This record gives sequence, C-alpha cells and structure tokens, in this order.
Amino acid sequence: MRQVETLIIGGGISGLATAWYLNQQGNEVELWESNSRTGGKIATHCNEGFTTEQAASMVLNFRPEVTQFLNKSGLNEHKILRTPTSKRYLIHNGKLQQLPMKMAGMVFSPLWSLSGKLRLFLEPFIFKGGGEHESIADFIRRRLGNEMLDKALGAYISGTLASDPELADSYSVLPHLTALEQRYGSFTAGIFVRKILNRKTASVAEGFSFQGGMTTLVQQLTQQLNDCIHTDYKVTKISVYKKGWIIKAKTASGETSCFAKNLILSTPAPVAAELIKPINHELHQLLADIQYASLSVVHLGFHRKQIKHPVSGTGFLTPFKEKLTLNGSMWIHSLFSQRTPKDHLLLSNYLGGSRHPESIDWSNEKKINVVTEELRHLLGITGNPVWARVDSHVQALPLYHGRYTVRQHAIQRQLASMSGLYCQANYLGGVSIRDRIIRAEQLATTIAHRNGSLYGARAEYG
Repeated sequence: MRQVETLIIGGGISGLATAWYLNQQGNEVELWESNSRTGGKIATHCNEGFTTEQAASMVLNFRPEVTQFLNKSGLNEHKILRTPTSKRYLIHNGKLQQLPMKMAGMVFSPLWSLSGKLRLFLEPFIFKGGGEHESIADFIRRRLGNEMLDKALGAYISGTLASDPELADSYSVLPHLTALEQRYGSFTAGIFVRKILNRKTASVAEGFSFQGGMTTLVQQLTQQLNDCIHTDYKVTKISVYKKGWIIKAKTASGETSCFAKNLILSTPAPVAAELIKPINHELHQLLADIQYASLSVVHLGFHRKQIKHPVSGTGFLTPFKEKLTLNGSMWIHSLFSQRTPKDHLLLSNYLGGSRHPESIDWSNEKKINVVTEELRHLLGITGNPVWARVDSHVQALPLYHGRYTVRQHAIQRQLASMSGLYCQANYLGGVSIRDRIIRAEQLATTIAHRNGSLYGARAEYG
C-alpha cells in the first residue's frame, strides 16, 4: 500500500491552496479530486467574445498573507486589477441610487432619512453588547440602526453571501467588525485607532482577477503541484489505522488505497459528513446539519446602444424590502476591459440564495426572462440580450445560520480528538477566496508544527 505524509480530499481552492503551502514547506502531499478537473466551482468561460465566471468574478484582498501568496506562487504576474471606480449602487424605491463611499456623501445622500443619518453618527457612543449568538441583523440594528440594515448591509449579506441577515451569525460572517467592537467598544473607534497606528502589516485593499480569468488561479496552482494531483479519484471510505488514516478510492483504472499520516477533508460539508459517518457520529451530524444556499448566475450581453443608463461602476445590490427577484448585478465590462466584444456590455446577475431559493428550479429561459425584465426597468433596456449564459449551483455557498460560531467550535473539538484529521473548506472560516488562502496557510503551518522533524519520514504500515 502506498504511503504519503498528507492526503487532501477535494481539489477546490481550499484544497489546492493547502496543498501548495504544504508542498512549499517540503511536506509530501497528494490531492485526490473526484472530478476530471480541479478548481471546484471556479471556472472561466469564453464564448462569442464574452468572458464570464462560473462563480467568483474576482478576489477582494486587504491581507498581506494573500499578497505574499501571489508573489511566491508567481500569480502576481498574471494579476489584472479591476478598473478603479467609486460608483456602487443600491435599489431605492425601485430606482438605482448611487451609494456614497465617504462620510461627507452620506450626509447629503437621499438614501437615509435625517434620523437614520443621526443614528449612524451615534455608533461610537453605543455601549458594547451582543454576544457570539447574535445575528447580523441584531448586530447592525444595535450599532447602526434599522436603516443601515434595511438599505445597505442587509443587501450585502443577502446579495453577496446569499444569507438571511436575520439568521446569519454575526461572529462568523462579520468577524472583523465584531472583533473591533469587542476590543475598542465600537468599530468606528477601532477603525480610527488602526488608521492612526498605521500598521506596517496592512496591505492596500484591491480587487483583481487574472489574465484568462479566475481559472488561471486554478491552472497555475495545479501546474505547480503537477504530480501531486490525481483527478477522477472518488473516495469511497476512510478509516483509522494506528497513527494515521487509510483512504480508499475508485479510479478510472480500478480501486486504489493509500496510508496517510494526515488527512484533510476539503470537500463540501455533506460529502465530508458521509465520509466521517462510520468513524465519528457527532462530527458527522455537525457537518450534515450545515445548510447551503442555491444560486444562479445569469450573464447577459447587450450592445451599448440598448441601455440608457451609463452602467459604469461596480453594479448594484437589492435591499430585501424592494421585493425584486434579483439579489444584485455586477457590471463586468466596467470592472475588467476586454471581457466583451467591442461596444458591448456584460452584466452578471445573481438569483436565489435565502431570498428566492425556489428560483434554482426554474428553467434557464425563465431565469433569463425574469432578470431581463427587472433590468429593463432599472437600466432602461430596449430589446433582448444579444447573448446569455446561466450558471446554476445547487449547493453554492454554506449558510452561517443560527449559532454557527458554536458549531464551528464543536467541529474543531471533534477534529482535535482525532489525530491527523482536518477539515478545510468554506464552511469554516469564510467563503471568499481571500479567506480560503489565509486558512490554507494557517492549516499548513499547524501541520508543519505537528509533524516537526518528521517531514520526509514515511509512516510504517503494518
């Protein structure tokens, strides 16, 4: 039976980044992916001059760990910064309203009432409160008031994360803001203090993609790992053996098995739950009970003359009270040049999530028609799209609903009781690519410390 120091099951960005870090540290690592390609939901499609993303359209980064990762992996050479723009929109009373990004703009914005504006300015004087069971909705209401929740942050949570702000766990979804409140008493004061300190570890916030799209991220990591990756390996069973793990899988050439000192489950929670079920029922249940949101991305291409609105900026989000089907729209042509044919526009629009879960069952034709009609009113569109594509994901994003911080702690306790077993996926520690890269480095460092001088040594299989 073959032996390896660390085996990773799952070749999405979580698994790939973890394998890359382990490989850089000199750890013997293999990655088994059940599909014929790595990358999970990350994939770029080019058709008739339109370049679309199946999932994430870009990386939003403000962390030095990610900057270092890009430099060391060579991905920085392929990075394309998004076009600088300060224009972001919200739907307000059925119309697009530009969202002010500076305090001065907030004062004169028609988005908020006078009482709503005064409530925002009171944030530094609100006493610290809440707790790790507080929902995002309760957290925002307590610190910023109802209007900020209803008109802005609620739209971000439901539109970007596909979550219900009334159910989403504030400590898990907004860890930076909740940490600022706990440390400084308010996040306004916390941000101010951090700016004064001007920490040298801070990175400049930036949004970017890559030449060739987000799939370049996957391709570059896959090429660098090369022989470490095995695709079309469907794991059927994992079991404990002495101070390690035996993993069995079906492959195109028959069954295979492997002994690993460390085993990392980098799959969606339901898959990890089934693999762990014969070994640890409590961990199985914790993973199996994690809910996922379904999501559809409806990409529409138009000729520039079809749309009256300038359509310049990031795009828009839809507050729940607006009663539209659309969660939001990202204006790809405005963010990245050369993603459309000349004189054409590309709008990537989002349906589903906690707001309209039923939409995942609609036909592609219905999804396109519903989105087109809502955009027609908002943007002044004439005619139909000249090009369209729909990407649908039944299990798009894990929902950090309920007492999710408690759930994460319970999962980690169960993992700690099982030597050499780790879970590394977007249901732990954040769903963004930025979060996954940071978590990958942290896990690789943990395994390095655990193994110590055992790197390169081969575990004995009886």
